[in-house]
Amino acid sequence: MTPAPAPPAVDYPPDGSVRPVGRYVWEPVETAPLPPGPAPGLRGRVIVVAGGRETAAYAVGARLSAAGAHVHRLAPPRADAPAADDGVPALLAAAGGRLDGIVDLGLPGPFAPTATDAWEPALRQTFRVLQAVHADWSAETDANRLFYLPVTRLGGLMGFGPAWPAAQPLGGLWAGLAKGLPREIPNCNIRVLDLGEEDDAATAQLVCRELYRWGPFEIGHHRGRRHTLRARPAQPGPPRSPLPAAGTVVMSGGGRGIGFALARALAADPGVRVIVSGRSPLPDADRTPEVALSEEEFRAHRDARLRTAAAEHRLPAARAALARLADARELWANLAAARAEGLRIDYVPCDVTDPEQARRLLARAGDRLAGVVHNAGVDIPARLPHKTPETIAAVVGVKIRGFLNLLHALPPRTPAFFCNVGSLTGRWGGMIGQLDYGAANEGLSRLGLWAAAAHRLPLTTVCWPTWERLGMITNYEATLAYMSAVDVGEALHHWQRELRSGSTGEVTFIGDVGPAMLPSVLRGYPQDSGLPGIERLATARHFLGEPRRFHPHASLTTRHTLRPAETPVCDDFRVDGGPALPVSLALELLHAAGAWVRPGGTRDLRLRETRGITVDLPALRLPHPRTHLTRTATGAWGPGGTWHVTVTLTAGDTHLASAELVHGSAPAPAPAPPPAARGDAPPADGPAEYALSWTGHVVPLARWHRAADGTRHALVPPARTADWLLGSPAPAPSLPLGALENVVREAWAARSTPATRLTVATLTAGPAAAGPLRLTGTPEAADWTAAPPDAPDPVLRLRALRLSRP
Repeated sequence: MTPAPAPPAVDYPPDGSVRPVGRYVWEPVETAPLPPGPAPGLRGRVIVVAGGRETAAYAVGARLSAAGAHVHRLAPPRADAPAADDGVPALLAAAGGRLDGIVDLGLPGPFAPTATDAWEPALRQTFRVLQAVHADWSAETDANRLFYLPVTRLGGLMGFGPAWPAAQPLGGLWAGLAKGLPREIPNCNIRVLDLGEEDDAATAQLVCRELYRWGPFEIGHHRGRRHTLRARPAQPGPPRSPLPAAGTVVMSGGGRGIGFALARALAADPGVRVIVSGRSPLPDADRTPEVALSEEEFRAHRDARLRTAAAEHRLPAARAALARLADARELWANLAAARAEGLRIDYVPCDVTDPEQARRLLARAGDRLAGVVHNAGVDIPARLPHKTPETIAAVVGVKIRGFLNLLHALPPRTPAFFCNVGSLTGRWGGMIGQLDYGAANEGLSRLGLWAAAAHRLPLTTVCWPTWERLGMITNYEATLAYMSAVDVGEALHHWQRELRSGSTGEVTFIGDVGPAMLPSVLRGYPQDSGLPGIERLATARHFLGEPRRFHPHASLTTRHTLRPAETPVCDDFRVDGGPALPVSLALELLHAAGAWVRPGGTRDLRLRETRGITVDLPALRLPHPRTHLTRTATGAWGPGGTWHVTVTLTAGDTHLASAELVHGSAPAPAPAPPPAARGDAPPADGPAEYALSWTGHVVPLARWHRAADGTRHALVPPARTADWLLGSPAPAPSLPLGALENVVREAWAARSTPATRLTVATLTAGPAAAGPLRLTGTPEAADWTAAPPDAPDPVLRLRALRLSRP
């Protein structure tokens, strides 16, 4: 291979749909230990213990029962048993049709690399039991009741680190399935529990401790310590020995999509031959002239076939045949273009799930085999209830069985590289409809880790985000809600660098996390994970609180625990001398709820304004070392196509704050400058039944100046939220908290009568500003703004801010 080309210059679109990607590797890190006993949430739960060895299942069931749960056993299916005879109907009948959680002990026994289908009966049973509970679980709004906990045996460090090789790398299938499950069942909590040696008593104890203590999706226990995974930026190693001048790279798949893009890039290197493959026969324009039709001619051909099929009532079959023909046309065009450019790309029909065909594929390279790319993949998107044993076997089999067949077919001489093509659907969980695809890709990654160690291969699994409009994409726009896409040229640059380095392990390329987030998914991301955009995720996680009830697109109830000793700003602001929740932070909590209560299919909604704000000031006091607040948000359509979210914040039965968030399809207008002052009234410190005070240790206190026309001005430095909330990374509020707090402070100082309530008619916030803000307002007019000193447009406007005593 010649040296890798320089990175391409990419003109990224301004909408953020395509973003530059970084290279990340995953490593286990210690995380906080749990209390020694089972969580109280286990009591009364109905739990099934599925799969695994009987001794392990008995130990887990006994521990769960001792913790107050009602336990049912679902034994592993026999390998020769039909799909319908897997014990699931009898289980549901015994449980009264209602399960609260599933402990899945997965595939029993040690890993047998030659048993390439060993995973199929156990995985099929897992899908069956999840399908059986789907209707009940999908309708559940309790954010804590449901769970799916698979136990994997990857060494206790999720397949990474010195604990490898693991007992059962196929556990990655269940890990990948689990991480995609909240997309299908929004209130299903996930914990993938990875352990080392088979120890039934230890397994049972750890299962009981991990349940109902939700947080990061993946937890491993290794040598008495608890671990999770963290992403770390890392560059590939330097190029190793180049490919032989007449070397051959063999690819499973590769006739279309991203695989053929790589084949073209590799074959551009003089002397390199690339063999691509696929299940379809080599297209022949003499036998199938449709493959050589122009686009216009093919559209006419397609429309004619569909009209005929509609008249004969066989549209589904016609559409399937046309889809196969479209694939053949793409393959034919790719190979024709490669020949025209003089590229040495050959196509070999091969079903890689057949061990003999996989052996013959690698044999085509002879003694010139330089590298293997396992690129073959099948994605058949369908929601969980519509998955079938056949489609699950097809999707998973190509990745898992295909990999093992290629591994067994390798010649004695080690190739320069072996590259698995994975996906972020395995690492993060797939989109709706991709449970089996996510399982297949995570299973492939874990198998790759095992094979690299067991066979000492330069084997890497590269986990990609969506490529910009290339590859197996059913709905490109839908994928952007989950992750940004990668530019094709940039991805090829990274891929070739990866192959040249001869690296091993799992490598992930990540741009940005998309907006399609759920409470159950967000709390699965560790805040110290090292992911790009983690600051934004950490902010959302901080202000989310602990979900209690969640109805997608309709309502959310969360719990927020405030400890003044751990929240310095609550000790800086005081009510009657005691720690209190600042008004600005209460408004941020109200404001943040809107992101979780949004109507489906309306990505262009923007927050226009927050109206009807009411804050009961005495209720802000935090009389206890730990105070629990409840936030409830409910959404509904309003006039003119606006979406209204009503949010309330309470402590027990006491109202703290409430507001209505109004969203519309157009962006919120920039807040207008305040109106002219309405007179000149000196500030007055009227009597009050209690006192509000700010120490200024955390909240920067502005010095206010009064102009001749009565307008008040101040300059306030930016608030350091790391000092306010002690978060790491520090949350980034959407509202300018320091400016808000100083406006409330000045309005309080200017009140003329006792007040116990603060109201604001409307609050409009623009884009956040990083520097100091100029505050302007008049207590008499009750309008206030905040703007950068050198900018004409405010970033915050409060209309009709009033203090009263109802």
